[in-house]
Amino acid sequence: MDKFEELEKKEIFKNEHIKVFSRKLKLPNNKIVDWTFTGKRDAVGVAAVFEDDTILLVKQYRPAVNMVTLEIPAGLLEKDECPMNAALRELEEETGYRANKIEKICEYFMSPGMSAGKFYLYYAEDLVKTQQNLDEDEFVVVEKESLKTISIDSLSDGKSIIAVEYAKKKRGIL
Repeated sequence: MDKFEELEKKEIFKNEHIKVFSRKLKLPNNKIVDWTFTGKRDAVGVAAVFEDDTILLVKQYRPAVNMVTLEIPAGLLEKDECPMNAALRELEEETGYRANKIEKICEYFMSPGMSAGKFYLYYAEDLVKTQQNLDEDEFVVVEKESLKTISIDSLSDGKSIIAVEYAKKKRGIL
């Protein structure tokens, strides 16, 4: 791979959820370009499955796409938080269920062309009802959907599609 040279990097926006940077790069053909991207903010998601082959999903309004989405429970990691602990925390906060068994499915860059953030995806079983504990700006409706009948067309995003398809394979429903 040819060499890319960073000439300048500056933070142009920051709030509690996101940082935006601008980088001036010299490309291998000597052309100078400005590249805008977000900083590293990692997130987790959980495919939480019951013995009857149902999966916990959440419906919530997403302002970026101006619609209500159907997704797996997910959220951002806190500072210095272990991804598995964050997955367990988010599952219980959003759905009111604690998982006694959890395993990592995979990790991947959310959008490497625009962000350095990673997404950690988990599969959970042996669920115990506790209590939902939403943040003051979270409004989610918890739903149980059958893995036998749910279609990827009813899901809103890549993490949820990957998680549901993984859960189906793990449970022998394909």
